[in-house]
Amino acid sequence: MVEDIDYSEYIPEDLLEEIEEIMEYEKKNKRRNKKIYPSSRDIVETVKEAALMARGVHPDEFPDIVLRLLKEKGFDTRYVTVKRIWRVYENLVRKGVIPDTLHVVSW
Repeated sequence: MVEDIDYSEYIPEDLLEEIEEIMEYEKKNKRRNKKIYPSSRDIVETVKEAALMARGVHPDEFPDIVLRLLKEKGFDTRYVTVKRIWRVYENLVRKGVIPDTLHVVSW
């Protein structure tokens, strides 16, 4: 069995206090270090931006462009699917917000 050793008698008291302060600070600010997931609005804005850049790009490459732009903005893109990107693109084209530069939306 492992014994619980009290290191406080071996480590200077001021160093222990600093370590406790650091641990408390890291616990409070743990969320700040994580990347956030993009909201629907973030995805819409990025799809609009990518559609302007995507002239002459093959439609298979478009989701990669959107994901790259989201990553550059600091978002976690693990759960952003290709289907969601295309759904946003199609809705924006049908509403007339962006032109169908990729020629993939059929009326």
